[in-house]
Amino acid sequence: MSSFALSRRCQCWFSLRVAAVFIVNKTTNSADRNLLRINVGFLLSQGAGYARTVSFDRPGTIRVDDFLITDLAGDLRLTRTPRGVLVQGTLQAKTRLECVRCLTAFEFPYEVELSELFIPIERFNREEADPLDDEPNIITEEGFIDLAPIVREEGILAIPMQALCKPDCKGLCAQCGQDLNEGACDCRTEPIDPRLAPLRALLEQLEDEE
Repeated sequence: MSSFALSRRCQCWFSLRVAAVFIVNKTTNSADRNLLRINVGFLLSQGAGYARTVSFDRPGTIRVDDFLITDLAGDLRLTRTPRGVLVQGTLQAKTRLECVRCLTAFEFPYEVELSELFIPIERFNREEADPLDDEPNIITEEGFIDLAPIVREEGILAIPMQALCKPDCKGLCAQCGQDLNEGACDCRTEPIDPRLAPLRALLEQLEDEE
């Protein structure tokens, strides 16, 4: 494998391990994550069992920290419980990844299955904290819940270790780096005995001189 192809493959693998290959659009406003905040304050004044359905249809891109969420859609059912608000439903979304074979950026679809209980911050402060719950789901004093951390986390968990733009991706030529999905290159792919490498080099030189 040439140093060019090896370098690009190593770079891709490192990105997958460290940051799950998030391609960040610097023009995206970080305030867009507010689109994943829902006002549930009206539910807190209702009795247990009262429910409402909230629909999401967010074309375009939302940035949550280092993660891009695209084309978010789905329905969530918000139910008042004795302790807070139960959020249930399924959201569909996409994020952008880099193919581990050809290094091409592509959209990866995933789903977020939600069944989360959100507790008013006043109640949470009165109750004994669960030591196993590092990031409890809180309803702010203003009556808002934030789904951004959950949607981001589920997206990260959904990303495969070997992200492919398509199942039959041909990848890059190990010698010249050509994207083989766009067409074959002129490199020779058959294996050669290392002891015969000098002879092959001589033959290739003679062919070039002809």
